[in-house]
Amino acid sequence: MEVEAHRCAFGERAYAMKKHDATHLHYDLRLEWNEVLLSWALPDGPSCGAGVIRKAIEMEDHPKANILFEGEHETGTIMLWDCGTWKPYPESADIEKSLRKGILLFTLHGEKLKGDWTLTKTNTTSHARPIWTLCKHVDAFAESYTSKCVLKELPNSISTGRTLEEIDRDWKRPKDKHELQIRLF
Repeated sequence: MEVEAHRCAFGERAYAMKKHDATHLHYDLRLEWNEVLLSWALPDGPSCGAGVIRKAIEMEDHPKANILFEGEHETGTIMLWDCGTWKPYPESADIEKSLRKGILLFTLHGEKLKGDWTLTKTNTTSHARPIWTLCKHVDAFAESYTSKCVLKELPNSISTGRTLEEIDRDWKRPKDKHELQIRLF
């Protein structure tokens, strides 16, 4: 409860980046706002390189309760790749207005992704979904990843350290198989 009060006092909200092995491997950006998770699918994942533009397809809002979910879903295996908090820039403090205008400036305080970012809505759609772009600003965090790829350097789950394959395997393996064998013998 104290953490929640601290986050609200400083205008910070929950943030997560999911690695999602669905029809195609992609990453899902989740930003808490107004009791839901605003969501964008990033086909190529985020880049920590300043100025690198990544396509971000706007998705339906997700329940806030799912922010830390990791496991199997009807759409595929989901990894909690990164999480933390986010805070809009002062000029994006009216989030609803910023989303309508098509530009959201914010700062991430994640375990893997940090610093300043911009989501910008384009004039195109994909399968009737609005297309945005996600771009990292020039800052100390971007500079530390100039010649590295955060997706390759830090590929595993932030919560369990597992790979997508391990999450899939562990989720499908009967949880009590070992206990059942012990009881039978």
